Parts: sequence; C-alpha cells; structure tokens
Amino acid sequence: MSRPRPDGLHKLRLFFALWPRDSLRAALAGMAGRAAAGIEGEPVPPANLHVTLAFLGMVAGSQIGSLIEIGGSDAWPLVPLTFDRVEYWTRPRILVAMPTDRPAPGQSIVDGLWTGLERSGHVREARPWQPHLTLMRRIRRPPSRDLPSLGRVEADGRDWRLALVESTSHPEGPRYKPLAEWPLGAGGDSPL
Repeated sequence: MSRPRPDGLHKLRLFFALWPRDSLRAALAGMAGRAAAGIEGEPVPPANLHVTLAFLGMVAGSQIGSLIEIGGSDAWPLVPLTFDRVEYWTRPRILVAMPTDRPAPGQSIVDGLWTGLERSGHVREARPWQPHLTLMRRIRRPPSRDLPSLGRVEADGRDWRLALVESTSHPEGPRYKPLAEWPLGAGGDSPL
C-alpha cells in the first residue's frame, strides 16, 4: 500500500546520508553481525545501514521539493571509506563502526549540503561531522573494553549514493526509506 504524498502541513523526519548499494550493504551487514556477537542490544537491520551526512529532523512536506533540488544541485565527489574499528558510545548506548579517517570528499558533501540547507532556513548542527555506521542500538550492558575486531570493510566511492532519507517509527524500531538518490561522482542528475 502506498502512502499519500505529504501535504505542506505534514511533517517528516529526514536526513541526508551515504546510502550503500546492495553489495556493500551485504558486506556491512556481515561486519555488523561479527561486531555485535555477544553484546546485548538491538542490531540495526541491514536495510537501515547508512552514514549520516546532515540530520534535518522534522521537516514540513512542502520542503521536500527544495531538499531534492539541494541533493541534485552539485557534482558530489566519490567518498571512499574503510571501516576497521568498533567503538561503544556511552551516552546514546550504541555500537558503531568507524572508518580509518574522516575523508575530505565526505566533508565536502556535508559542507555543500549545509550551504544549501542553511539558505533554506535549516540550522546546522554545532558538532563536526563524524562518519560512522551504527551497528547496534539500546545496548543493555556496556561491552567490555576489548571490543571485537571487525576486520576491514572497504567501501569504494562508487559503493555509495547520496540519499534524502525518511525515518519512520515502528514498534520494532525505526525504518529508513530513501525518498531520492543521486550517484556520487556524477552529480546534478535527477533523483532516481
């Protein structure tokens, strides 16, 4: 059953993200399973794996058109990421995969998105972009200091797409659905 298109008053919870292609999603899901073994919490479903670039929060449905224009407005660079370590973040009680470093092309996309978003009235988060992949939420007991080894998952820049994603709440947890996607390295294309 399809959902009616949001009117200008309806609000959606939205964010821009690096959205993995299917082959990368499968590798990331395998990594998530290895990292979460023996830790009590709620694994992130493979369909929800992503790297957030710009979190927007609740947005009026009337703004979707301008957000799609912002997403398709530039020739976004390829963003290679190599995930090779796991961290437990205490305050949100999540287990995350971290890349070797913060790639400059990813920061470039974040800055480019926020340039357009700020012109549209959105307020940029004060904290700097920290690329990560959430593997598990609502961890009931902090894991030991010796977190499992991930091995390495290398994501070539062509393994990602830029996506405008909607987050909806469900009893079993959030679900993420891309509303529009753009290839990296090509830019300016209409949403797929």
